[in-house]
Amino acid sequence: MKFFSSAFLPVAFLGLLLEVATAFPTSELPREDVEEGVTSNKPMRTTSEKTGEQISYLIKEVFELRKQLCKNDETCIKSQVAVSENNLNLPKMTEKDGCFQTGYNRDNCLVRITSGLLEFQIYLKYIQNKFQDSKDNDRAQHVQYSSKALIEILKEEVKNPDKIIFPSPTANASLMEKLESQNDWQKIMTIQLILSSLEDFLQFTMRAVRKA
Repeated sequence: MKFFSSAFLPVAFLGLLLEVATAFPTSELPREDVEEGVTSNKPMRTTSEKTGEQISYLIKEVFELRKQLCKNDETCIKSQVAVSENNLNLPKMTEKDGCFQTGYNRDNCLVRITSGLLEFQIYLKYIQNKFQDSKDNDRAQHVQYSSKALIEILKEEVKNPDKIIFPSPTANASLMEKLESQNDWQKIMTIQLILSSLEDFLQFTMRAVRKA
């Protein structure tokens, strides 16, 4: 059941459809990246820098969606949500992923980041389904589109793409059924947890990419 409405989650922006079409970064490189090495003496930005900008943009969008859910309440935004009864297996970084300072391995780390973002897709789809108001839904949809664009960028950097783990459709269907079976209060808390976890995952991703 869709239970979020504009009365519950006020819209903090206008013209999101225009933003989706024009916002940077996108899956295509901005025009200045193509021209700056030809028409100016500015140094070309590295792939890691461009990836970092994409991640920064997505972090901002996730944070805005959290603000929307919290109705801009600072206490709600800053709170660390714990919904242990849901037993959600949300993606997270561990030492074996090669993303931490100790034992850093760039390719293994990129594989884990890409796999993790793929795991988040079913959760983002769930969140999108929970926003009844069209403008609220646009924000959630934009977050998912931005995360998919980041996945495509990361895939191009991975040396061994065969190592990337794609979620099982059967497992995703089972997970969606489990999420939908919750009561309304649990659904609200679950969405908070998902967004908070995604933001943390992206912050780890940003630090890892900067090491490259």
